[in-house]
Amino acid sequence: MRVPDRWASADRTIAGWSGLTVAGLVVAAVGTFLPWLSSGSVERDSYAAAAVIEYVFRPVPFAEFGLRAWRGVVIATTLCVVMLALGLWRTGAVLSAVIGLTVGTGAALLAVHIIDASGPVRIAPAGPVISATGSVLALLGGFGLLLAAAARRDARFRQQTGQVTQ
Repeated sequence: MRVPDRWASADRTIAGWSGLTVAGLVVAAVGTFLPWLSSGSVERDSYAAAAVIEYVFRPVPFAEFGLRAWRGVVIATTLCVVMLALGLWRTGAVLSAVIGLTVGTGAALLAVHIIDASGPVRIAPAGPVISATGSVLALLGGFGLLLAAAARRDARFRQQTGQVTQ
């Protein structure tokens, strides 16, 4: 099996940042399937919680769009991992930053309210905390990957034009 040229020429820095980005994305996506809300003996993951919030509260159109777009987290995560595997590092880094910011913001907003866990509907800590942690890793990995890809591109440009690096 032939290795794609872009991966064959990748250095350790890009491979390391890509690994951190993928690990963060996987942790963030897995966290969305863990319990986010609990009432009595029923626990709901983030997707069921978004559907309940959309049904019960009838949010404004912008919030409704956000709740419906939440269903695409796993698809966006998969797309980002495929981009990184194909060597589309900058595009994958930008998408991972977007995923990290959106999932991390939603998870962090709930995670800060875990302390106030009284009432019939409580926030379950597992899902928001794990998703927020994965989002931070994905965000850091994405930014590091973006910087490493830019540095690599600059080094290749200098090498092609004959400029000496010191």
